[in-house]
Amino acid sequence: MPVSSYVRTILMLAAFLLGAPVAAAPAVEGAWVRLPAVSSRPAGGFFTVKAGAKPDALIAASSPKAERIELHSVVHENGVMRMRAETSMPVPANGTLAFAPGGNHLMLFGLSSDVKAGDRLPLTLTFQSGAKVATTAEVRPVTEASKPKEAAHQH
Repeated sequence: MPVSSYVRTILMLAAFLLGAPVAAAPAVEGAWVRLPAVSSRPAGGFFTVKAGAKPDALIAASSPKAERIELHSVVHENGVMRMRAETSMPVPANGTLAFAPGGNHLMLFGLSSDVKAGDRLPLTLTFQSGAKVATTAEVRPVTEASKPKEAAHQH
């Protein structure tokens, strides 16, 4: 066991034995990435963040397979839905923050050309608390199943 892991384990055990609360890092579930319909366009990233006992905020995302990743929300302004880049997205204590098609999402720019449907894409999410959560996202193609139901309707 590396020294830093050993020291961290000892400190967490000591905190537990002394009754001090140990903050849990946020958890990330169900991560997936939708490939763009046109390879020069950004991909979309989706997942759910589950917070611990304290509020936190997602402030960044990165992947060795993307040049850059932005956090985006969808807002209604004057009757029009617009995407907006965000620098921080709050996660309430004991709550969730959902990233889903049509809502909050990641925009993955400059995705590596070797990323294909069925791959697992590494992602690291960084939180205001300093927590970094590494996960992998299933890479999915653009298909009728991933489009809004209205777009899939045929006459």
